[in-house]
Amino acid sequence: MVETANKREAQLAYIKQTLHYSAELKKQVADRFANEILEMATLITAAFKNGNKLLICGNGGSAADSQHIATEFTIRYRSSVNRPAMPAIALTTDSSALTGGANDLGYDNVFARLVEAYGKEGDVVLGISTSGNSESVIRALQYAKSNKMKTLAWLGNTGGKMKGMADVEIIVPHQGAADRIQECHIAIGHIIIQLVEENFGYFGN
Repeated sequence: MVETANKREAQLAYIKQTLHYSAELKKQVADRFANEILEMATLITAAFKNGNKLLICGNGGSAADSQHIATEFTIRYRSSVNRPAMPAIALTTDSSALTGGANDLGYDNVFARLVEAYGKEGDVVLGISTSGNSESVIRALQYAKSNKMKTLAWLGNTGGKMKGMADVEIIVPHQGAADRIQECHIAIGHIIIQLVEENFGYFGN
């Protein structure tokens, strides 16, 4: 019973420590990158108003975040806001394209190939990488930039190889595993979506 009680106390302490740290990390992002978050929302708004779109890519958990954000642009973010769909595409959802690209062109080229297929001048490409070293995301941003698309990056740790590559970047200052970085990335995404909605005149709770 003593061992069970000690385990419970240790787990409760871990829960509190983890949530407190996650909250503190978001405060650091707010203090360092509020301007960049606003700039990203402004660039996406301008693209949508000009008939362009947002393309998003990442690997693993960042692939899931790509789909999460794209869905909230295209389907709905807040039930209190009744608005038209906004054109965002996650480049992580087509298993045939991803496996075919990996097989025929090498995995590092799959997102760049999809940006080539779907992207056009004036579009915005968002690359998500917690390490900043995902070669497939790096090449997508490189292709986008060389073809007159705007580039955004959500990164972590020190920014890795991708630091300085995008037109606008946010680097979550967490050294280590991706989990806390991803929590900040999705919070950033939600803020950007709400700002874009408000830029179009859609307000809700």
